[in-house]
Amino acid sequence: MKKTVLAVLGGILMTTATAHAEHKLLVTEVLDKKQVEAQALFEYSHLKGDITEAGDHGKATLNAAESLYSVGVGLGHGLEVSASLPYIFSEREKEVIDGVGTAQAKRDGFGDLGLQAKYRLIGGEEAPLTVVAGLGLKFDTAGDSQAGTGTTDVSPFIAASANLGHHNTPYAIYRATFRNHDEYDTHTISLGFEKELNHTVTIDAKVDANFNTATRDYTANEDFTFEVASYLQMAHNFYLLPSVAYVVTTD
Repeated sequence: MKKTVLAVLGGILMTTATAHAEHKLLVTEVLDKKQVEAQALFEYSHLKGDITEAGDHGKATLNAAESLYSVGVGLGHGLEVSASLPYIFSEREKEVIDGVGTAQAKRDGFGDLGLQAKYRLIGGEEAPLTVVAGLGLKFDTAGDSQAGTGTTDVSPFIAASANLGHHNTPYAIYRATFRNHDEYDTHTISLGFEKELNHTVTIDAKVDANFNTATRDYTANEDFTFEVASYLQMAHNFYLLPSVAYVVTTD
């Protein structure tokens, strides 16, 4: 299936118009009509946080190596649509309560299919300020045998970026994620900075603050993600994005 995903991405790239020399991977950038960009993100993340269970206190840790394959196409008039599919190479979670290991979980395989549309409200490629709004949908497609979440998610968002010149672009995002099956919802505020070094390499640093609502089994909590990624142009309109993330959660 992994080879099929890459073949589909390659086919789309060959049959659509090429994008401009500079990438349009930033959340506030929108592809022009018939333009396309594909990316393969590879990320390692480490999470740690405190947990409380039946009055006992402990620690939770999670280590994950995963990838995300996506392609976006411009439809014109400031509108872009994209599709994405994650693949989990390895995800290992461990909980320790009062010095005793109580639970270990692992998963791997393909995750759930996602679709997203975004529309440019103001600004553009050379504008000092750009604002976009969008909607993401994640479907429950992976099943229990793969690395899906078991929920269908609806994620409206709004994002803004400023053009400071010399390829320096700070940006901010607000995204709300609503899940079914009585799972928690998440409100995310992201602050980031993108620096294009040349046409081949771009650095992107970002901080996410995720506010998770309470469920029947868990209290409301927050987690904070610190992430550094790079955009590496491997071919026209195709990018690899190696990324490292560190996540801290509250009780």
